[in-house]
Amino acid sequence: MKELDNLVKVNQLKLEPADAKEFLGMLRAGDTKLKDSLIDGLSEDSQFSLTYGAAHAFSLAALRWHGYRSESRYLVFQCLQHTLTLKNRILVSYIYRQLSKLTHFL
Repeated sequence: MKELDNLVKVNQLKLEPADAKEFLGMLRAGDTKLKDSLIDGLSEDSQFSLTYGAAHAFSLAALRWHGYRSESRYLVFQCLQHTLTLKNRILVSYIYRQLSKLTHFL
């Protein structure tokens, strides 16, 4: 991906081969955080932190799926426009379903 490769050139992203085990672990972590955010009795701050963590885990999974890594949270989110394309309908569908559960904060 040209845009992501440009970020590699300026040391904002790193190229690293995708790892299926790591990818699935990120999806599981996102699922766990999302489910935990719905636990009764949590403060809104705790719910938000868990939900944000879930969104980051899903977004990082999308980036890793393509063989890139970033240490920057904001950059992981900014790369979504390049990592979630119609070519990746299974991944897009999964992440969309998970993130749609976050609407309790809207």
